[in-house]
Amino acid sequence: MTQYTYGLTRSIGHGHAFTQRLRVTNPAVAVGFTYSSDGRYWELLDSISFQIVTDSNAANRSLTLTFKDGEGVALATIPQTTAVAASKTAQYTYLWNIQSEQGSTNGPFLNVLPQIWFQPGFSVVVTGANLQAGDQISNIRVYTQRFVTGNEGYLLGVVDSTNDFEAVSTRLETIAS
Repeated sequence: MTQYTYGLTRSIGHGHAFTQRLRVTNPAVAVGFTYSSDGRYWELLDSISFQIVTDSNAANRSLTLTFKDGEGVALATIPQTTAVAASKTAQYTYLWNIQSEQGSTNGPFLNVLPQIWFQPGFSVVVTGANLQAGDQISNIRVYTQRFVTGNEGYLLGVVDSTNDFEAVSTRLETIAS
């Protein structure tokens, strides 16, 4: 066995996978943030979490999470239907196995995270309505399952060789003969 876990820990398998917790750099005040694929893996995001600390300016802040493809086109958008008031700290958590949004004004908020194969070039963008000059998003964490793939990806299922391209070629030759 190699350093990677065979298959997925979920109901589908797609090559060698490993889980990783990633920190995203805190953005400047009064703006959202973007998590982008670094191009080395396909990913399934298990969770995204962050907190917002609002300043004392009177306005209700509302955040939106959007998945975008490599061309910047939105694939899925998850608006937050409840808000964060002035001078509050709220925690946002997006999980893949949640069926509906939970939380009330000022949080904590538990939200649906769509299951989209996060390919190289894809991104998740968090934007805010009514963000004020002193509002700060921080403690951004992404928990992901990363899949070791080439440009064409792997055949579905598990490859049991340390040389995956050789294993796939051998299987294709076996199927063809």
